[in-house]
Amino acid sequence: MNISTFFVMILFIATGLMLFIAYLSFRKRHLAIAKYTSFVMLASSFYSFGYAFELLSTDLHSVKFWLKVEYIGSPFISTFWLIFILHFTGYQHLLKKWVIALLFVIPTLTLIFHYTNDWHHFYYRNLQLADNPLQLSKTMLEKGPWYWIQVIYNHLLGASGVVFFARMYVKAKPIVKKQIIMMMLGTLSPWFANFIYLFLGDNWKIDLTPIGFTLTGIFLVWAIYRFNLNRLVPVAIQTVFETMQDGVLILDYEDNVTSMNRAAKHIFDQLLPATNHNDSIYHILSNYPDVLLKLHSPISRISLKKGQENRYYDMKVSPIYEKESIELGKLITINDVTQVTLYQEELLTNANQLAELGEFKDNLFTVIAHDIRDPLAILINLLDLLEEELQNYDIEEVTAFHEMNWRLRNTYKLVEQLLDWYRSQQGKLIFRPVVWNLSSVINQTIESIKIKSKQKNIHIRSSVAENVQVYADIEMVKLIIRTLLSNAIKFSEINGEIELGAVIEGSQVKVFVKDFGVGVDREIAKTLFRKVQQMSITGTEGEEGTGLGLYLAGKFVEMNGGTIWFESNIGEGSTFFFSLPSSKDVGN
Repeated sequence: MNISTFFVMILFIATGLMLFIAYLSFRKRHLAIAKYTSFVMLASSFYSFGYAFELLSTDLHSVKFWLKVEYIGSPFISTFWLIFILHFTGYQHLLKKWVIALLFVIPTLTLIFHYTNDWHHFYYRNLQLADNPLQLSKTMLEKGPWYWIQVIYNHLLGASGVVFFARMYVKAKPIVKKQIIMMMLGTLSPWFANFIYLFLGDNWKIDLTPIGFTLTGIFLVWAIYRFNLNRLVPVAIQTVFETMQDGVLILDYEDNVTSMNRAAKHIFDQLLPATNHNDSIYHILSNYPDVLLKLHSPISRISLKKGQENRYYDMKVSPIYEKESIELGKLITINDVTQVTLYQEELLTNANQLAELGEFKDNLFTVIAHDIRDPLAILINLLDLLEEELQNYDIEEVTAFHEMNWRLRNTYKLVEQLLDWYRSQQGKLIFRPVVWNLSSVINQTIESIKIKSKQKNIHIRSSVAENVQVYADIEMVKLIIRTLLSNAIKFSEINGEIELGAVIEGSQVKVFVKDFGVGVDREIAKTLFRKVQQMSITGTEGEEGTGLGLYLAGKFVEMNGGTIWFESNIGEGSTFFFSLPSSKDVGN
């Protein structure tokens, strides 16, 4: 196999590769850069295929035919290539319809002049075959004026593409600069081969331009499928960088600002311009000394004056490493947290106001405890003493006394329940659980409310066995039982009955208070123990309540390790249950 045949085989292989690359690129034709890559490769394949047969031709007629095949694609390669570059570098806005049409004027005229050259010899002045059998290419061309116009046009477009790559390289982030250099090298290879053919033609009678375009195509398909450059276009990265809401500054290892997005320029609106001799961040941000002081902190908060208001930002400084060991520079991100900061300040103000209100409430309940409850307790003791002298007064005075006594005791009860509720909310209740006899405490509680039960002639009966013991806070349980008994008396009719009992169930003692009164409405039942009743329901004789009693009873039962519930039927009465631990081990 001689050199000529070997080179022809290379051209056929190059044609096949370019057609395959065109196919792969065209499959992704929804991407403009992939589409124009396929056009470049298709045009180049006509060039290489025709050139291969030109080298094999032995007569002038065949040479002319295969030159025409070459020129189906070769005049348009540089135009398609420039359009590809404009899309790749983000300058596609320059491709107006009239601009595209203008770009194709010279290639179209070249095609026409080449096909009609025998009539005017404007493209080739002369075309003949060489007599030297050792020459790889036997075609001897004397170039005409339009030939050189097409050559100049090709190289102008190639140079323009390099300029657009260079502009992109200057503005690009370090992450994409290597990719841009590789693309520039891919662009230069066919033009370098064409330069050798044109200007070293006397010593080099072979055109390597198709091989150059093959190398370019191989690189492009590698880029599309290996690095996915055509899918993740560097321009997209640049666009994301510029449209980020957070400010971003990129510094090199000497703290020089290499990049800054629009958001950062908006945040720092008093930047000093970078110069050829000084693009250090300490120069550019010299109007922001507080910011410069925090550059060595990984995370910090800065405040900047914007007009008449302050804006607050979180600034994060992150080192940029190569291979996780060599520091290349720093990435500074600045996030506007003004709204969050204002909300925090507002919450802090509200918290301070709530603290002041809480202090006022504490003082208020201190007044209730000392200046209201104590005098009421003294008055109740005095009324107990006066009750012994009631036989000396007439019936109207006795009735008035009992009314006053009942009102005063209700007021005292309200104050006591308010204080108990307050202590439960503040966690100031002293919890002292011990083992004690339930029956005796129930009897004491029944005795303590005998005055109230006598007013409605209600009989209270206890069936609690003498040996039943519980482990609980005795004062809390007294309040629970007193509350349930008072509630039962309140909603029982005159001459009614109330039953108390207790049943041992495993490790728990279940206590119940049963009345035969009016029952509990279902809507009220849903929240009876879960919250304070805003509107207390009056009893069968107009008795009023505080709305706190059952809520406190429920809380105290829970504190003692039990549960509370009830069963009720309207018009038939209610039974309230609560459980308590039967021993210390269970309580713990």
